[in-house]
Amino acid sequence: MKALMYNGIGQLALQDVPDPESDFVVKVLGCGICGTDLKTYQKGHHLFPPPAILGHEFYGLVEKAPRDCGYSVGDKVVVAPYAECGVCDVCQRDAGSLCAHKHYVEDGAFCERVGISKDYIGRGVFPLKEENDVYTLVEPLACVLNGVEQLNLKPTSRALVVGAGPMGTLFALLFSARGVPVTIVEPAAQRRERIASWGIETCEPGQVKKGVYDTVIIAVNKRELVSEYITLTADAGTVLMFSGLSKDEFVSVEAYSIHYRQVSLKGSFGYAMHHFKEALSLIDAHKETFSKIITHRYPLGRGKEAFDLLASGDALKIVLKP
Repeated sequence: MKALMYNGIGQLALQDVPDPESDFVVKVLGCGICGTDLKTYQKGHHLFPPPAILGHEFYGLVEKAPRDCGYSVGDKVVVAPYAECGVCDVCQRDAGSLCAHKHYVEDGAFCERVGISKDYIGRGVFPLKEENDVYTLVEPLACVLNGVEQLNLKPTSRALVVGAGPMGTLFALLFSARGVPVTIVEPAAQRRERIASWGIETCEPGQVKKGVYDTVIIAVNKRELVSEYITLTADAGTVLMFSGLSKDEFVSVEAYSIHYRQVSLKGSFGYAMHHFKEALSLIDAHKETFSKIITHRYPLGRGKEAFDLLASGDALKIVLKP
């Protein structure tokens, strides 16, 4: 089969690789490029030494299935890239996203077929009613739902999302769908105009008034933004560090806001399976809303071109289609 192979920093090439030999095989219909994929392409990643097949935001058709697994050849499915164990101490603390005993899909999905182990079918494979690229967004939306779960939202809450990349935009669309007033801070005029056309309020950096927003999501991996927006958040509000920073980076925050104004600083990472299931239900109910962030689709053979476009900032979400 054909696969888009990551062969090192800045190197992607369409190559022939062996077909999966698993009991359960999914023919990939679409796979989204995520921030980790792009970071790996640009800078490398310790979890993905080359050569490797990247990509985990995928859906497809069952091409091979064992008997009595609950699925038949031709069924449409979306696959979670991992599932927590559900029994360890961390899982018992309702923090499945941090489980150290996760079960994973065997390989990346920038390819024609993905093999799934038999014991993973019941954990991370879910049926779909139709073929639609919006289902590549289930995993990223699940991560957003984990972030929202960390927030202390009130009926009167007003949300501010810092950064109009794919994840920040998903936050804004989710808040909008739930009736939470939301504003996105974004320096790029093109992105502001796109999002404003959806009826979501936008503003430029430097235009945020202090004390207006009690819920602030930092969806850009710049540590200085955390200290900046801590001071702008309303009393008793919450700032969520959603975008990841490297292990050797440290964040400084104003002590006055934390102690005297009771502003909370929280973080979130990944998703748990209940987030994935909720995300699938939300996308089923709001396909048109969430599909807005998919701005480009490319065939797998033009994968490097797609990665370069995403790096330029001229796209939101790109789906690769084998």
